[in-house]
Amino acid sequence: MSIPYLINSFRGGISDESNKGIVGAYKFGQNLSIHSSDDILMSNPTMYPVFGNSGSVISGCDSTTQTGIINYFVPASDGTIYCFGSTGSVFARNGDILDEENPTKGKWNFVYNDENGAIKGAAEWKLNDGVNYLMWATDTSIARKELQGVDIVPDSGSARWTDVNNNWKTTLDPADYHTMKNASGSLMIANGNNLASIAYDGTFNPAVLNIRPGNLIKCIDERDDYTILGSYRKDSSEEGYIWSWIPTALNWVQKKRIPVKGINCLINTEVMLLQGGTDGKLFYSDFTNAIPLCGILGGGQVEPGGVSILDGIAMFGVYGGTHTGIWSYGRKQKNRPSVLNFDYKLVQYQTSGSVVSTIAAVCAVNGVLYASWGITDGSTSEYGVNAVFSNYSEGIIYESLEFSAGKPYIKKIFNTVVVNMLPFTIDDPEISVKYKIDKEDNWRYAITGANSTSFWGIGATEAIFTIGKPANVYEVGIETRSNSGENLPKILSITTYFEWGNEYA
Repeated sequence: MSIPYLINSFRGGISDESNKGIVGAYKFGQNLSIHSSDDILMSNPTMYPVFGNSGSVISGCDSTTQTGIINYFVPASDGTIYCFGSTGSVFARNGDILDEENPTKGKWNFVYNDENGAIKGAAEWKLNDGVNYLMWATDTSIARKELQGVDIVPDSGSARWTDVNNNWKTTLDPADYHTMKNASGSLMIANGNNLASIAYDGTFNPAVLNIRPGNLIKCIDERDDYTILGSYRKDSSEEGYIWSWIPTALNWVQKKRIPVKGINCLINTEVMLLQGGTDGKLFYSDFTNAIPLCGILGGGQVEPGGVSILDGIAMFGVYGGTHTGIWSYGRKQKNRPSVLNFDYKLVQYQTSGSVVSTIAAVCAVNGVLYASWGITDGSTSEYGVNAVFSNYSEGIIYESLEFSAGKPYIKKIFNTVVVNMLPFTIDDPEISVKYKIDKEDNWRYAITGANSTSFWGIGATEAIFTIGKPANVYEVGIETRSNSGENLPKILSITTYFEWGNEYA
């Protein structure tokens, strides 16, 4: 008699273990939308290039050559997103030019080039004279520009900002990171082993706090009235630290060692989080826990500007591992668990062999997520910005936990897989079922009654695939795709029918 193995919950996120997890957990998923009101298997929209080199971006967005990656986004109070690059370039996306059907469209302008070189931190800061300034840091200098100064002009090749003071302050210590953050009533700036600040009255102090010996500030966050710092070391020690400080204190208030090679980013959502090291580990940044919360599958790391909050969930731009893209941790409703998910794989219109080598900056503006990236293809590098394109989706990858029916020592015959879904509205989307037996390395594809590895059909609500293989341990996966990028399948359940085989076979 056939026994059903039913999967009908999909919002448990990526599990830390191969064969167990909370309800709805899975071994791996890509582009899954798991926080909707319906607990079904469905696709997130795709992140497509909206700013980059000619031929890369989607229709309606600008193509402008970039010579370096954008390190920081600053969504400013004037409605513009300012982008600060690794070669000193500054770009501005005019928020007034929007397409209601596609909010990713807008005018991206090259507005300034800082001759001091790479921009290592940027923020908006308002002084007591009532003027809002854009502030950014190069290696040893702080530049500033009035936000309501000379207007942004189209990329004409000659018209640029003319009211920038790129050497407003010139006493920063040389450092890899000069991350900026509004915190504790001042603009805080990472300055090597010092914390620098710009006060409300414009007073600059290059060293309001010192975290010696050997610790270098990389990321900054604010928690209540406290400034929270994340540091790294240039030696080979596997340790980073988080620090808390308040301006009334003569020294740091709290210090906590985290067992990774440096703290890369800090984010405060429902819970206080950090990403540290290069193995994709996420930790609580609560000065109590030092055990990893979870890990990005395949490892990776996040830049200080590569983290943001979207709908209350922490979004991390992860690179340097197996799965480069936007990962998230959190929940949208109180009665749901906080989970890890691989929300968006970055997609480029590039030649075969191109890989995303770096994600530097991530921000969410008006419900749209943006991420800056760098691509390395042999000796060629290209750079751009991707944004969530709500009208298009590349499809999903879903891979279940390992299943043995509680008896991995007994063979089971896995016969068929039945996928139930909402009706197909067009003939374009496809579903494929894949499977693994006994922890093998490669996936196999199940076939339909038409001897195909894909299923499609207008109005279809059920797809049946055949396996017919014995196994002690079984994994099932789903892939969906659509040439048009529209109306991808919404799957209600995945049921595998199996029979018991011989014990100890």
